[in-house]
Amino acid sequence: MHSVGKWLRRIEALTAFSALAALTGSVLWGVLTRYVTERPAVWTTELSGILFTWVVFIGAMTAYRNDEHIRVTLLLDLMPDRIRAVVERLVDLVVLVFLIYVTWLALVMMHEGATRPSPVLDIPFSWVYLAVVIAFAGMSVSQALRLFGRLARPAPQEDVL
Repeated sequence: MHSVGKWLRRIEALTAFSALAALTGSVLWGVLTRYVTERPAVWTTELSGILFTWVVFIGAMTAYRNDEHIRVTLLLDLMPDRIRAVVERLVDLVVLVFLIYVTWLALVMMHEGATRPSPVLDIPFSWVYLAVVIAFAGMSVSQALRLFGRLARPAPQEDVL
């Protein structure tokens, strides 16, 4: 199971790196053709937007898996250990339900985008929305693993005087 996760992380990193490299190349080509040759390649703007979507959503999935998103824990830190453990588990469950719902919405959006091509490159928008589906599905899996990990640990016991 560990090796499957390792391979998935490699594919994730390769996808993000490839999209970022292609995005950089597309933007540079657009600048070159616009200002050097004075014959702009109009497709570069559309391709850059599509690739930027992939970079952002795959990056968000990676940050979520690594627990690197910003969160404010002021109230949580003030709670007693037992209550904090219960609240953390409840919040994890609510977040999991939300992520699954957004994944479903992204699937619906991807399905509807299959019939709508992009204006210049004629790429079905379902390819753009696929990044959203992959990202939220990955975040859902990460959140489920996080929740199951918390549930597997026993709740902290408070000291009684």
